[in-house]
Amino acid sequence: MENKVSGATVDAIAERTVNTVDRAAQSAHEAIDRLAAKAGPAVERVRAGANSAAETLKARAGRFGELEDEWLNATRGYVRENPLTSVAIGVLAGVVLAKLASSSR
Repeated sequence: MENKVSGATVDAIAERTVNTVDRAAQSAHEAIDRLAAKAGPAVERVRAGANSAAETLKARAGRFGELEDEWLNATRGYVRENPLTSVAIGVLAGVVLAKLASSSR
């Protein structure tokens, strides 16, 4: 039994295959375009949220820097006005830290 396929039949099959592949590729492109259209705004919302969070963190970091400067200036003022008390506090803190360090061994 021989299977004979004419050239016209092979050409028709090839043409249908090409058309099917073209339709599948077109459908895939359309699906990707729809997905990209939906993803774009979501990416922008995430980007805007990240920028807002970064700005908030920068503002808070600036405020903490200001607080640090205030505390440092207040401490300097206290030490200048009360030098003996400041030394006593320093010595007491050192003794407490030494006790804590020696008891943990």
